Amino acid sequence: MNIMQKIRLRLFTVVALAAGLYLTVYALSQLGLLPFNAERIVYVLIVVFAGVSIVRLVSSYTVRTFKPIVGQQAVGVSLTIQLLGYIAVVVFVLGSLGVPPETALAGGTLTGLVIGLAGQTTLSNIIAGIIILVSRPFKIGDRVGVITSSIPYQWAFLPGYKFFSRDYVVPAYTGVVENMSLMYTTLVTDDGLVVKIPNNLILANSAIANYSEVSERMRKLRYEFPLDFGPEEVVAKVRSRLAGFQEVKEVYLEEQSDKTHYIVAVVFDAPLDTWRDVKSKILTHVIEVHRSMRASSTQNSL
Repeated sequence: MNIMQKIRLRLFTVVALAAGLYLTVYALSQLGLLPFNAERIVYVLIVVFAGVSIVRLVSSYTVRTFKPIVGQQAVGVSLTIQLLGYIAVVVFVLGSLGVPPETALAGGTLTGLVIGLAGQTTLSNIIAGIIILVSRPFKIGDRVGVITSSIPYQWAFLPGYKFFSRDYVVPAYTGVVENMSLMYTTLVTDDGLVVKIPNNLILANSAIANYSEVSERMRKLRYEFPLDFGPEEVVAKVRSRLAGFQEVKEVYLEEQSDKTHYIVAVVFDAPLDTWRDVKSKILTHVIEVHRSMRASSTQNSL
């Protein structure tokens, strides 16, 4: 049984079950076995069950059918169908209760205010989810960083001599977007943790770094050398050793890290999927420069 047949079977099951419940309640009410109020409540429950189930099936069908054609845009269409479908269910429920929509809007100001305040967070999440789908700052499968102070994090503690260092850490939760819904955006972090971030937080209180929109990025490798080695000689040797790397753009003395060491920086660019391998090779050569200079210094001291 393929996916389409499963969806059709579920849709038929929902319709048949709702129709069966409706006929059962109707028969019981005709026999006088159900009070009038209970009958209306059961009808409303049937409408809610059938409506929500049908909306979910249609949205699932939309994603499975159109995703191979239009890609991740099918997710946005699916979420729009869910939103419109749930609104239709609410309107239908009001009609089943005998409350015209215009009467509810005119006479339910206080109730609407209370419900609106109580559901402010939920509504803001839904609206933010729609805006994110329309503006498309990222899509499913993108590698992003969510930079926000609204999600707590702990700064790394550094030794005292690093107080004036120009090193910095971006306080972001980095990972791959796994799913986008009306309420949450699901992010799988680099260590495999699944984080569900509310959409209104992403839209209103966050900056998004989308790493998938660039093919290459500039990286910087920093390596400590002892003060016993002349900085000019070290920089010259590192440049000579890395001359065969087209990715290397600059080698320079960056700063003194403590009383006995200084830092040489190597700036390079590399594709997002291979930069770790490039960095590993560059670091290997820099370490070899350090080892050779240390061996030479030891021999001279003898």
